[in-house]
Amino acid sequence: MKKIYILSTLIFFLVIILYAIFNVIIKPSLNRECGGNIVAGGNSGIGGEFQLTDINLQKVNSSDIISEPALIYFGYSYCPDVCPYDLQRNAIAVDILFDAGREVTPIFITIDPKRDTPERLKEFATFVHPKLLALTGSEEEIKNVMKLFKVYGQKAKQEKLDNTDYLMDHSAFTYLVDASGVFIDYFNRKVSPEEMAKRITCYLNS
Repeated sequence: MKKIYILSTLIFFLVIILYAIFNVIIKPSLNRECGGNIVAGGNSGIGGEFQLTDINLQKVNSSDIISEPALIYFGYSYCPDVCPYDLQRNAIAVDILFDAGREVTPIFITIDPKRDTPERLKEFATFVHPKLLALTGSEEEIKNVMKLFKVYGQKAKQEKLDNTDYLMDHSAFTYLVDASGVFIDYFNRKVSPEEMAKRITCYLNS
């Protein structure tokens, strides 16, 4: 019994050591090789499981809808310039990857659940990409998922407050997660669809 206990303890500590080596040495090295970003405090602090509402009014869990690598973008459908550009860039990257035999799911999560209802997002998604998963939720659910991905978003300051016609200030990053929903990297607005597809291919080949 004593030998079994000692062996189990050694295996446990070996697993801990290997996990630490992967996260401290191997994973950051992979990020650098693929031109990725290292976040202060570690990339493991970004992302996580969430539950939102899809365009068919169904509650969905991230573990159910993310079954292949995915590009997650936070924005709002009434966005006049930033969101349409970024979403189009993401859609082009998804198509480039598809032509190369790689399947990646584009996901849009609203930061404006008050106006972005499932009905509104159903219409919006058809204009972006046939594969786009558009998600909304309660204000609390949206706040929680924004917190998971460290997303900034709030109503823009305006001279006249309007409950229906307003802009949103928000961060504009696209997050790459793997088939199990684990965060891999993020892309800023300066990254072209070709560069995005190249970096994603690098990760998927590793």
